Amino acid sequence: MDLCEFDQPTPQEKRLTQVSAVLLVRVALRALLLVLSLTASYARVPAQERQEEPLGSLTSTGEVYVNNSPAPAESTIFAGDTLRTGETGTATFNMSGKGDLKVSRQSQLVFSDGSQYAAELKAGTIVLGSRSGPTGVTLRAGGFVVVPAIRDQVTSARIDGETNGSFRISSLDGAVAVILLDGTSGQILQVGQSVSVSPRGELASPAQVQPVSHTRWILFGLAGAGATAAGGAAAAGHGGGKQSVSPSSP
Repeated sequence: MDLCEFDQPTPQEKRLTQVSAVLLVRVALRALLLVLSLTASYARVPAQERQEEPLGSLTSTGEVYVNNSPAPAESTIFAGDTLRTGETGTATFNMSGKGDLKVSRQSQLVFSDGSQYAAELKAGTIVLGSRSGPTGVTLRAGGFVVVPAIRDQVTSARIDGETNGSFRISSLDGAVAVILLDGTSGQILQVGQSVSVSPRGELASPAQVQPVSHTRWILFGLAGAGATAAGGAAAAGHGGGKQSVSPSSP
């Protein structure tokens, strides 16, 4: 008998591995949903106070407009601001310590107060880059939120939005979660995987199940992120004590 045969998994072992992978993915999604629910307590801070806080900085090149006015090369973004790029315009929105959103030409997005997501893509193409996992920069695409899934790992995702309300979400680097806006369910994409969101808000092509080893890394990252989110939520619940600054022009 060939000794190599001992290294081959039996059908029962293969099935067990597949079942374990599915269970771990489900646990990872539940952990990520818990993180999002903890950070949502930030919404208890008065809306006016959040809107007066700058969200981050914007670097613009070419035909770029903020609130329908030409954007300077460097500017500050506030909640409620609308960004639009023209034929020659590109921009990069940076959230200090969290990540950035690279905005391609002929794109449009609206910035939020940051309680659930940094901005909502209306049309065009965004490349999301994160450096701090689930607590980093996030983006809404239709009825879903794109969330980096692994703490302390560089994550990159491309989101393409069509004028008919459909979206294509692709993982370029690291694991990316696509979570329903109400936080009830979602999917995790590994590098090279993508999922489509129909105009009716349905996931048209589910992602494949990840290997067990990758899912364990997701769980490890989410465990740390949960503690961080809990601390941040508690601080937000106490008001934070930050001074307000002037909001952007309407």
